[in-house]
Formats: sequence, C-alpha cells, structure tokens
Amino acid sequence: MDHETLEDHLRKATRDSTARLPEERVLALGRDLARELVAAHGETPPRHPSLEPADVAMADGVPRLGAGSGTRKDVGDDVFRLGALLSALALGRTASPAWRLDGPPRADLSTVRRRAVLAALASPRPGDRYPTAAVALAALDGALAAVGTSPPAWPMFRGDAGRTGMRPAMPEARAIAHRWHARLGAVAASPIVVDDLVIAATSDGRLVFVDRGTGQVLEEIRVGAAVESSPCIAAGVVHVGTDDGVVVGIGLADGRERFRARVGGMVRSSPLAASGLVIVGTVEAKGQGALVALDEAGRPRWTRRLAAVFSSPALAGEAVMVGADDGSLHAFEAATGMPLWSRKIAAKVRATPAVHGQSVFVAGFDGTFVSLRAADGVPDWEHAVGHAVYSSPCLSSGALVFGCHEGHVHGVDLATGEPRFQGETGGPVLSSPVAVGTRVVVSSTDARLYLMDATGGVVFRMPLPGGASQSSPAVDGADVFIGGVTGLHALGLAH
Repeated sequence: MDHETLEDHLRKATRDSTARLPEERVLALGRDLARELVAAHGETPPRHPSLEPADVAMADGVPRLGAGSGTRKDVGDDVFRLGALLSALALGRTASPAWRLDGPPRADLSTVRRRAVLAALASPRPGDRYPTAAVALAALDGALAAVGTSPPAWPMFRGDAGRTGMRPAMPEARAIAHRWHARLGAVAASPIVVDDLVIAATSDGRLVFVDRGTGQVLEEIRVGAAVESSPCIAAGVVHVGTDDGVVVGIGLADGRERFRARVGGMVRSSPLAASGLVIVGTVEAKGQGALVALDEAGRPRWTRRLAAVFSSPALAGEAVMVGADDGSLHAFEAATGMPLWSRKIAAKVRATPAVHGQSVFVAGFDGTFVSLRAADGVPDWEHAVGHAVYSSPCLSSGALVFGCHEGHVHGVDLATGEPRFQGETGGPVLSSPVAVGTRVVVSSTDARLYLMDATGGVVFRMPLPGGASQSSPAVDGADVFIGGVTGLHALGLAH
C-alpha cells in the first residue's frame, strides 16, 4: 500500500485500531517512533510532528513521522504523546485526555523495566518524564533487550556466600564522587546489584528496584512493616526478610511476589543462597531464635533452634556458619541442617562471619575477634579489640578490616590476628567495610564515607548527602552503592 498509515497497519494487525498489541510490538513501535522524534528534534528549528496513528506514515513496516501540525509544542510534550500512544496500544483502549492529569493506567507488562519505561514516557509530571527523545529511545532499547543471565555483581550481603566483603584488585582509588541519590526514605540494609539494577530494602518495608545508571525508581513492592535484612538473589528470585518474621520472594525480572513464608518473630539476618536453599536467621521473644532453611519456592526444609540470630549465615564448603546471642558461632550442614560444631566466643555474636580458605573469622559483640578452623571450630588465634563490634570483617591485603562502636576501623593480620592499624572516623562504625583492591570503603555514623589505604590512613572522605546509616556498601568495579537516612546513593571510585 503506497500510503499506508499506522492506523491502517494496526487495523490489519489486530482488526481493530484500538486493540491491545503484544508488548514486544508496542515497544518496537515505540523505539522506531522515538528514533524519528530524535531526528525531528535535531532539525533547525526543531520539528514536532503529529503522533496520531492516522497521521503517521508506514514504510516497509516502519513508522515515519511527517511535517507536524504547526501547533506550538515542546520536546516534553512529544515524549508524553509518544507514551500516551504506546500506553493506549498496550492497554487496548483509546488514550484519554484525563491522562494529562493522572497519567494512563499501568500496563501489565512482563518486566519491571518495561512497566517503568512506559510509565515514565507518559508521566503527567514533567520531572518524572524522560527529558528528551534520545533518552526515551535509550530506555526503549533497554526495555527490549533480553533480561541478563550473567551472574549478579553483588547478589547478597557482603557480596558472596563466604561473606568476604571484597572485590578484585583494580587501580588504586584516590577519591569518591557522588553520582545520584534516590530519595526512598531510610535504607539501613545493604543493597544488591544485578545487571542494570540496584535493589534496596527500605526501613519502612518496601523493596525498591532502581536503575543503576540514573537512580530512577522502576518499581516499589511492599514486603512488610519494616526491613533491615539485606536482600539475596537466588534462582531469579529476590529473597528478603522482614521485621514481621517473614521471608518474601520477589521475581527479579517481573517484580511479582512468588511466595511469603513465616519463619519467626523477626528477621534481621540476611538470607544466604546455598545447596539450593535459602538460609536465614530469626529472632523470637525472650532472646530465642533459629536458623531456618527454605527451598527456593519458600517451603520449609529444616529449622535449628538457637538463641536470637542477628548474624547472617556464611558458607564454608558444604557447611553454613552463623553467630547467635548465646555468644557462639554455630556450624551446620547446609543441605540438611545437621549440627557440626559450636564454639563459644563472647556474650553475643551479632556480626556476620567471613570465610577464607580453611578459616572462618568473626567478632563477638564485646570486641573479641577470633579465627577458627572451619572444619571443626578449633581456634587459630584470638584478638581483643576492647570495644563493642557489630561490623563484619572484609578481607583486604592480607588483613581483616572491621569497624567498632568507638568509631575506629581496625585492621588485624589474617594469619596471626596481630594488629596492623587502627583508623579513625567521627562516629560509631556499625556498617561493614568493603575492600576494593588495596583500598577499603567504610561508612560511619558521622554521616561520612571514608576511603582508606592498607595502613588505615584516610585517602579521601566525603559527606553522604542526607546522612549515613548502618547500611554497608555494595561494590561492582568502580561503582559503589549504599543506603542512607534519606535513600540510596550511587558513588564512583576515581583513580
């Protein structure tokens, strides 16, 4: 057809120009139209063509935008009209003038990113809308891309199942730059990082999917009344514990709830994915608790009663290790929950152990720091810090680095436990440091983020906008993500 229009094309495809199109076709049309808008806006003066289906020509199945109506418009209006058209196609209804005030209804698309892109295109608030057609085009390209299958960059608290809190060597960082701030409310838990997403649990009980590059909020899911447990990814599901004593599973790609399993009175421990299970500690009344294993569908597999468990479990081979308020570190067979050994350390063990080689390292709440043989719990060495420790250690340049309630950052020798350094911050360090090569990133309750070298010297310090919390950093390459009292921050390590 020589003069086929988009309206003709849709009628042929669906037998009704207002019928709902498959989402792949909606997004592909959106990408083609956004590309046309980029070209139109690049002209001098910018051109603002009509996006009415009857006015859009089709050439070899690709939409082509015409000269425009001459009505005074702007780039933001064009982006909105594109979003309204795509929303109408995805919903199978005619666009309503009321969408200018309230936005279109949310289309039920298959992924978090696709729903977010469509909502941002047609947002009635210009500040929430894509600022240019070029940005809209990039977002549509991203929405059409396949969901990544690469291993998550930072899939759980401390970054790996051994809870080592470290990332490989890279050029030595000399500074930290602030990139964006997503104002989500308080975030005490550590975020996780997967592909182009950062996922954070808020203190008021939401799980929030955030665009890694821009800080745009893509999806918010209410999971509980409050959350301080850091999420964990296993088999394409985000698992998070709540202060309601529930572990909730949320689909990574689609943001939809998979299961909700009650495991105890409160969950402050962060889940561990191991042996096809999700293992997490619980807190009960009167100082009691448990270590609980669920399968990846949220069904219970085993439970071991302990004192209250604030510590997060770590994996050492086929064994899982966790601290408890009875002052001991406990080891269990990960697959079955069979007890292997227990070792008394201090009055309480709330820090998360770190596993390296054949050893496991952990601090007691009274400042007793120990190295134990992972196989049988026999002590290798012990070091008394002298101050309360909630912070979990990271492995850095042959040392274990952790914070204390006196505002110090301690470094002790990995092999002997001998002190290497004591760095200083301006407030208690409740957060757990992360090692990036020879540098260590530390958050303090003095509302600053610190970059330290292998001697504990401060290379760089920066105020965290809105203030710091007990959230621990998540790191991928030069990208650092951390929660604060007003939301989630993205920072970059500069070399």
